[in-house]
Amino acid sequence: MADPRRLPVLGALACVVVLGAALGSTGTTGSTGIGAQVPAVSQAPVSALSSSWFCAGARAEPGASDSGWLTFDNVGTSAVDATVRLVTPQGYAGTMGERVPAGGTLTVPERLINPPDGTPAHPKGTPGPWVGALVTLFGGKASVSQVVTTAHGSAAQPCASEAAGKWYFATGTTVRNARDEISLLNPYTVDAIADLSFTTDRGPAQPPADQGVVVPARGLAVLDLGAQAQLGLMQHVAVTVKARTGQIVAFETEIATTPPAGAPPLGTTGAVDAVVPVAGITLTLGATQASTDWWWPEGADGPGLNESYDVYNPGPRPARLSLILVSGGAAGGAGGSDQLTVGAYGTAVVPTNGQPWALPDISYSTELESTNGVPVVAERSLAAAAPSPYRGLGALLGQAQAAKTWLLGTDPTLSARPSLAQVWLEVSDPGLFPASVSVEGISATGPVELPGTRSFEVAAGQRAGLQLPIAVLGRATVVTSSVPILLEEDSYSMLPKVGMNLAPAVELSSAQA
Repeated sequence: MADPRRLPVLGALACVVVLGAALGSTGTTGSTGIGAQVPAVSQAPVSALSSSWFCAGARAEPGASDSGWLTFDNVGTSAVDATVRLVTPQGYAGTMGERVPAGGTLTVPERLINPPDGTPAHPKGTPGPWVGALVTLFGGKASVSQVVTTAHGSAAQPCASEAAGKWYFATGTTVRNARDEISLLNPYTVDAIADLSFTTDRGPAQPPADQGVVVPARGLAVLDLGAQAQLGLMQHVAVTVKARTGQIVAFETEIATTPPAGAPPLGTTGAVDAVVPVAGITLTLGATQASTDWWWPEGADGPGLNESYDVYNPGPRPARLSLILVSGGAAGGAGGSDQLTVGAYGTAVVPTNGQPWALPDISYSTELESTNGVPVVAERSLAAAAPSPYRGLGALLGQAQAAKTWLLGTDPTLSARPSLAQVWLEVSDPGLFPASVSVEGISATGPVELPGTRSFEVAAGQRAGLQLPIAVLGRATVVTSSVPILLEEDSYSMLPKVGMNLAPAVELSSAQA
């Protein structure tokens, strides 16, 4: 079946600059690279004696609406031992040992084991509690991702490889068919205290319940945003998490159920009580800092594919921004630019569907650039419904750091239903030189060729995509480039139970390239 969202891997160039009232002013695309360096999720070098990974945003019981799985991928030629500590907001903790085979993968359910006294970890017949995972790998060659599964699809994200004092989320929603949860995980042995602030449809908010939140030592705190009066029934909620003491890790889990018949979808002009237009789930690791430049290797809209770019300015100065859409192509190019101002502590939602500057039915990469040097946080949101053949929700924080070597982790939901999904590797080359990109699998003896894949070229300042063959879906993949690139893996399914997922890659250290 032809994919209605795709352009051929290398097609004609189109460059459109948006976020203004009119086109035609002069300017150039940011083809010389990316700006402020925001730390990527990265794997420790081979020589490391150990590494730590932090995961949250799932529940701990199979059959719960959002049960979680940990996936380990080992790019080395020796097995790696791991300890996994599962923690809940109720104070329960359990530890287990695992071994990740050389050049292999391991999938572990985030399933609580009852305490020694026999007391159940959660009441019988009720959904399992929220769970966080503190993982130690005894070696630098492996990485950890998390998959959250629901009746409306699944979402996969790399786990965090570092904690931080601040975290940002550009978009969330608490409308009547959606639930928005923020999970705060503390990997250290001293309690952390966090304050949360929000920008909503009605302006800024700092609910008392979200101030002075105690995140226990080596423990977890979870906040249901929609349960609070100041945040309930909001179409858009942006979040800043700031630790007063200590450092933490923050994830956002957004789950939407089937919308009521006839209800207006989000983005409908003048709509009252709008809803998320399709059921699905997104899992997002927050940004640790704002940036003046964000990139997405792939963007697309068209019939049934509703795309938007959600921008959050967490600082005290207004930000002026340009959003640039560039289709794949061998030719370089520049376009006009116009500006949008996002006020201090403000937000903006920029849909592409139906806009005169959009590129419907064409795949493109996207750059969001601050033209006055004020950093922001931005996410791409995508909802797939009829008449598109695909179903589900996707969200992806922009990227602000390029690298030559990336790891795309194992996703067991894809390998279980390979014929029901399309999976694409999406590459953007933000620099001045073309990229030669190779795709390989992992094995106990080193990188191996994946059947049905090939190397390909990406022109300087351009993008390209490669569809993965069914035979390799769900396998860990190493992508290597001759120059620094940006990379994501996007999966699309025709079954709502499989859904859509937009996932970043894990940067491999140069010592492993």
